[in-house]
Amino acid sequence: NKLFAADASKIYDVTSAGVSSSVQTGLTSGYWQHTNFGNAGGNWLFMVNGLDKPRLYDGTTWEAVDGASTHAITGVATTNLVHVTQHKNRLWFIEKSKLKAWYLDTNAIAGTAHAFPLEGVFKRGGYLMAATTWTIDGGQGMDDYMVFVTNRGEFAVYAGTDVSSSTTWSLKGVWQIGE
Repeated sequence: NKLFAADASKIYDVTSAGVSSSVQTGLTSGYWQHTNFGNAGGNWLFMVNGLDKPRLYDGTTWEAVDGASTHAITGVATTNLVHVTQHKNRLWFIEKSKLKAWYLDTNAIAGTAHAFPLEGVFKRGGYLMAATTWTIDGGQGMDDYMVFVTNRGEFAVYAGTDVSSSTTWSLKGVWQIGE
């Protein structure tokens, strides 16, 4: 197990009390969003902040992710990814200051990011602030929903198993909760 902390220019390994060492330097923001993700290739920590290249950690090695890195993500400027979550074995990202989410193929930590535009879903405009899984039964399963939240206080709920198919993915509703 590892524990990391960040400030405006570095990420530190703070696993041991009283001891910290920088594991990433030269960064421009300490406001990281992260998720842990496991697939056949291992277990990964994926971090984004909307300014720096995302960071991918495999338990030993850190990688700055862009369109040419070992675990490259193409289709979107990775420095614009400001939020990351996982839903139904996919990594999902939010693009900074946009009503657009991006997702990777099932169980992928790299590859082509596919756009999921939400401009026509949210009537009040603004930009996405978060995305998350909402479970009804308290566990992880087929009945989990995907939720997108905007800075204007709207949230959209989607149900289904495969976002790439209109027969298995559908909008359940859009609600206003206040800014």
